[in-house]
Amino acid sequence: MFSRIDDYLDYHARVHAEVVFVTHEQQSFTFSRARERIDHIAGRLAASGLAKGDRLALLGRNSIEFFFMYLACARLGVVPVGINYRLTPRECAFIIEDSTAKVVFADEELIAPVAKVCPRISAICLYGNQTGFPSFQSWLGEVAPPMERTLLQSQDVMSQMYTSGTTGQPKGVLLSHGNIISNVYQTALGSEYTWAPGDEFLLVAPMYHAAGIMIGYTGVLQGLTLVIHREYDSARVVETLHSRPISAVTLVPAMLQMIVETIPRLDSMQFPDLRLIYYGASPIAVPLLRRVIDIFECDFTQGYGQTEANSIVAMLSASDHRRALTDRPDLLESCGRAAFDTELVIVDGQGQALPVQRTGEIVVRGPQVMQGYWNNAEATDQAVQNGWLHTGDVGRLDAEGYLTIVARVKDLIISGGENVYPVEIENVLTTHPGIIDAAVIGVSHRKWGEVPLAILVVKGATPPDEKLLQAFCRKQLATFKVPTYCHFIDQIPRNPSGKILKQQLRDDIGIHYDE
Repeated sequence: MFSRIDDYLDYHARVHAEVVFVTHEQQSFTFSRARERIDHIAGRLAASGLAKGDRLALLGRNSIEFFFMYLACARLGVVPVGINYRLTPRECAFIIEDSTAKVVFADEELIAPVAKVCPRISAICLYGNQTGFPSFQSWLGEVAPPMERTLLQSQDVMSQMYTSGTTGQPKGVLLSHGNIISNVYQTALGSEYTWAPGDEFLLVAPMYHAAGIMIGYTGVLQGLTLVIHREYDSARVVETLHSRPISAVTLVPAMLQMIVETIPRLDSMQFPDLRLIYYGASPIAVPLLRRVIDIFECDFTQGYGQTEANSIVAMLSASDHRRALTDRPDLLESCGRAAFDTELVIVDGQGQALPVQRTGEIVVRGPQVMQGYWNNAEATDQAVQNGWLHTGDVGRLDAEGYLTIVARVKDLIISGGENVYPVEIENVLTTHPGIIDAAVIGVSHRKWGEVPLAILVVKGATPPDEKLLQAFCRKQLATFKVPTYCHFIDQIPRNPSGKILKQQLRDDIGIHYDE
């Protein structure tokens, strides 16, 4: 097994030179041409003064350029920092500043607002042509500068992916070449599928997110053809699965729900080449899972994990799904068993292992566990103790090792595959002049899985208008973090130390949303 991910690129460029590696819109690159392009980009990065350990920020929707930037960085040991393009400029600025990125590459519709709040660093237009900023092509130049690969080890950091903490403060997760390579192999074993060079994978999940970039890395390791969609569109995804020989795709449950709800005559369509659908990133309703299994007539594999473990720590395999449809229907409510070379244990509040069917915190150990948080030793020590990653999720194991998620210790809301931390929304709501106190919890939603519900104590007898409150939040938060619903009460229950009693809120309010 190679120790760095770009070794796999070199291998396929040598052995499968004319196999198409990536295709997007009207542009395609074989493995040999892709390596030439990536080396050109790496040479330009080096000529710009970037070296091992430096950071650069990437802000954009899916594109070949976005993906190639990751692989060019891997040649030099430069660390790419992918940023969620749905964040506000203020939120992006925090990540850019915290990561100490020296340059930001951003799409044409995103570059000006971010450059305005980050005037200290240079900005390159990665995709498109925004007047006032160098285009990617002009920055790249016609002649490739000389480039020498940096000597790297398996433990060297390849990616810095940001996730939110319990305080709402984003933290940079450091993932090494070894973390990523191990997790690609673990995912392949857990899916029970093997692929051949040139097999087509549809890459539609955003590449700033683990769900998208892991498909990209899988393509590098296994010699796949990646069919890239710039962003998710239900009709286009279904048409692509129907018209192209797509072997596999990763879709979060919200995407599957949108397909079922919006595509007419879905039951009459055929998907003869589709062999496997990966899903994960948020819980899936069992009726929805049964419905899409009937529609696509292919195997399904679920992955459970978190950014701190690169992507996957447990998988519900294709054979597990088939078994669930015959004699173990309860398996569809689980997220599978520990991935290859991964230990998964349920512990109590004192860190002691619990027996089968007892509920506690999920802790894991394996080669995919992060190197730590960027410049945050205290948070690293809390998250990884004696080599065990404390996930903050509550679950239980059955006698066969199947894991069921019960709750999330950190009150995380997962909306359409995006992580939403209530405290971040609460902090914004309490700055509104009409709000005295605020609590945010997740409530079920048929389309997005979960959405934020704001529970508010207001000044005076008349509550602020819900739409105006949402507009207030939208100025400071990404759209997916804005409360979908608001509920008004007289007092928010708290314990003696001031912590909001969110379970009591859920019980007292007794509201179930499912729109």
